[in-house]
Amino acid sequence: MESKLYTKQQVIEFINAGNVMLLSGSANALKDLPKGKWIAGTTPYCMDNVGKCEEEMIFVDDFTQIAKQSKIEVYDKDTIKNIAINGYKNGIVFLVLPIETDVYYTFSDNSLSYEGIFDNPVVGYVACMKMEDYGKIKSKTACGIDGKLTEDKAVALYIELPNDLAARAEIINLDAIDYDTSVIVFPKTGFLQSDCTIDGKPGNIAQYLENVIKPKVGNYSQLITSQNGALINRDIKVVDVNKGEVSFFSSAYAGDEYRMVKHGADYLKMFNETLADKRSEVAACFSCVSYFFGGNFLGKHVSQNGIYAFGEIAYQLLNKTIVTLEIDKVG
Repeated sequence: MESKLYTKQQVIEFINAGNVMLLSGSANALKDLPKGKWIAGTTPYCMDNVGKCEEEMIFVDDFTQIAKQSKIEVYDKDTIKNIAINGYKNGIVFLVLPIETDVYYTFSDNSLSYEGIFDNPVVGYVACMKMEDYGKIKSKTACGIDGKLTEDKAVALYIELPNDLAARAEIINLDAIDYDTSVIVFPKTGFLQSDCTIDGKPGNIAQYLENVIKPKVGNYSQLITSQNGALINRDIKVVDVNKGEVSFFSSAYAGDEYRMVKHGADYLKMFNETLADKRSEVAACFSCVSYFFGGNFLGKHVSQNGIYAFGEIAYQLLNKTIVTLEIDKVG
């Protein structure tokens, strides 16, 4: 079944037919769904041939045809460490996190150290709300165990694949490193950072952003690093110059060498060209609302259907990234 928007009544019919699905939509659209083989997160932003903000229909990623079997788990901050070990031998883990909750922070700080985290693709997104409602309402998750919306639990859908199929997670970053900016290294991992080294000398990240970066480019931009060749962004949430602190939308890791993102990317053009080049089947696509707004995607053609959210998941919590779940034939 094609990944796209469907009416709530259609989704209810899919659930009652036993379909295995990841659902995305507004809280109003997702409430009161019947029990079944599904998990869900709130976001109104999606790719459905064009960029859309949709509050009535539900975006459906359906995996019924490739799922030998499936199961659902609900996690909090104390149990999220089991996200990978509860999976199948050959499978996929879809994870939806509610933003700015204990389970969200815990996963971001620690996921790469979880047992078995790289055994299967662990992909998904951070549930969100309309941008203008950020800080006013909370994001929500739900699942087919009871159909209830929650504000503080992560939900995971586990799928076992047939032996002739294999899944892989791909990370696409449309940004580039600005090598004219300084190298920043943090002594600890976390969402909140202050003291650091700047080109090897003691410094403060808030002062650097305010006094060096903002006068140069007019804003704070994002930090970017290379992790074994993969470019990873850390999106800035708040710069508090008085406290000398910067908070991020995902954890900045100790020891990673960060610089600033290079400005001037044509996100819509790059987005479409990159996703149009995909050769294997893309089973699911998750992208950041930063692209949606930064590239003015609303009403514009996009090359791949999927959803936009406040963070993406590919083994770790990411920002301003495209994550695809791709299926390959093997044997």
